[in-house]
Amino acid sequence: MRITRYIRLFYLIVLLLSNIRINLKAEDRVDYKYEDYSEENGRIRVKTSSILFEKELTENINTQGAFVYDGISGATPTGAPPIPGEYEVDTTEITDIRRAGFINAEYSYEDYLLTPQIAYSKESDYESIGLSLKSSRYFNDKNTTFTVGLGHDFDKIIPNFGMLINSKKEKDNSQFLVGLNQNINTKTVLSVNLSLGYTDGYLSDPYKGVLFEDYYTPTPKELNELSQFLSIEEIEEIYSYKIGDPYVLFPEKRPSKKFRQVALISILHYLEKIRAGLDISYRFYHDDFGINSNTLALTWRQKITDMFILEPSYRFYNQSAANFYDSSFKFGNPDANANNTPGNYSSDFRLSDFDSHTYGLKLVYNHSDSLSFNISWKRYSMTGNDKITSPSAYIDADIVSGGFKIWY
Repeated sequence: MRITRYIRLFYLIVLLLSNIRINLKAEDRVDYKYEDYSEENGRIRVKTSSILFEKELTENINTQGAFVYDGISGATPTGAPPIPGEYEVDTTEITDIRRAGFINAEYSYEDYLLTPQIAYSKESDYESIGLSLKSSRYFNDKNTTFTVGLGHDFDKIIPNFGMLINSKKEKDNSQFLVGLNQNINTKTVLSVNLSLGYTDGYLSDPYKGVLFEDYYTPTPKELNELSQFLSIEEIEEIYSYKIGDPYVLFPEKRPSKKFRQVALISILHYLEKIRAGLDISYRFYHDDFGINSNTLALTWRQKITDMFILEPSYRFYNQSAANFYDSSFKFGNPDANANNTPGNYSSDFRLSDFDSHTYGLKLVYNHSDSLSFNISWKRYSMTGNDKITSPSAYIDADIVSGGFKIWY
């Protein structure tokens, strides 16, 4: 889907299941964050406001919740390559509003922690309900935490202006997570987890199309009639693409099922002498679309004074292309040449072979024990590796955010 799919997925994975660093003590607090994600050249822009709260209800029950409001606007690629003689890929304008949130309850009993959660997300073209249950067990004087989690999303894709579908679509997404959190010593924490996911239903992006360069192939009957007075070369000339002809895009077609596996390992180490912390993580991802990805993330947290913390960060991401991706397809046509049309096809550049780099800097100001402010900037850059996707499809973006936390 569009950029909103990534934002929604981030909240569902990170907030629902992936965080296995357990809070051993509840904190009554309210967090507010504003973020401005802005791609260059008039591409997508997302303005996000979010509020998160945490409240201890009893000695054994703690509750958390969040509300997210997104405003999305700008241009997104349609899937068509640049018209011959031009550089920029074709784009279409989009606008949308997304409202999302989650609420959970943490119930602790002796060495166990049980966390059920429900999440909801709504846009004009998309609706999702997510349910999850996470259970943690503490060992070794709470220096070791073992976590398992289950989650399921019920998603609906709703026809909207600009879509290449005209009826409602559905998909289901299930996730399983198992993780281990280990305090190596008083200064080092190791986290390891494995998550498995299975998605079933409509997995295509309804806004993305593909170009078949023989965008109209004559039927056998038409060929028979034309061959009576035209040669094969002349027939091919009639139906071949010529500069200036309009593109005819067909809706992309991805497989209806996807199984994915994700392994994550992270180490958090505190360097007491220089009052700094290093957070390093590596993530490996694989799915049966044929995509493999590697993510390396580094964050350095440097305490400048008792009130200020500076956090430079870097993230590298690399992925291989889906086995049904191409910038255009030279053969086939779903309408007129179905026998030569691939079973699955997509020209969404996000399924291509590419690298991305994210550089960031965050400043935290701890005004008091009950009030903290933060501001950050990140630079995101993508580079294609396949030499077939137009470089103009890939984006650079600036991400600026700021917020505060209040403990009460």
